[in-house]
Amino acid sequence: MKLLWISGWAVPPTWLAEQAHAAFPDAKHDAVSPAEATATLGQKKYDALGGYSLGALWLLMHAEKLSETVPVILLAPIFSFAVENGDGGRITLAQLRLQRRRCRHDPAAAVADFYRRSGLENIVPAVSNLTASQTAALDTELGWLENWRAPAPPPKHWLGFAGENDALLDAGKLKEKWPDLRIVPATGHAPGPLLRAAAGEFPLKARQ
Repeated sequence: MKLLWISGWAVPPTWLAEQAHAAFPDAKHDAVSPAEATATLGQKKYDALGGYSLGALWLLMHAEKLSETVPVILLAPIFSFAVENGDGGRITLAQLRLQRRRCRHDPAAAVADFYRRSGLENIVPAVSNLTASQTAALDTELGWLENWRAPAPPPKHWLGFAGENDALLDAGKLKEKWPDLRIVPATGHAPGPLLRAAAGEFPLKARQ
């Protein structure tokens, strides 16, 4: 079985694929950034899809274009990120816009600040030497976090997992929007524990 994972903002896809393989060792895993997702899905077919954080929002925004027969797993799902929308995000619109300005001037510092605020510091590999195209993609993705708002709940065959102690998302409010969402106790925004929780409910080996 082959899965495609759509990563979160500034989270290296190769690292996310490694995390997914550790949780689902019997499957093959590819991963891409949200900015690369459209092109990748247009080129290849996958047995299941997964999205982490912004990657989950990307899948939610494109749900109508996805096959109803393909299983989807959302980790730390976002319906909209700005706290003003009341959809479970903890970040204000002003903070999002400040982060976007910071990213344009010093992207490595902006990414490092995001890791600290989200609890990903010392978990996700540090980012440095970003190219102009990578910086532009990060800026575009921040624009999505600022403006996108996905309908809830997702399709019934989708699975979702959120950390009880996520610094960026209010799991309780997310569950109000999506009653079938699984809340993982004593877990933050990092994908590892969410992937392990998903592996307990999505036995890939049996689906091969």
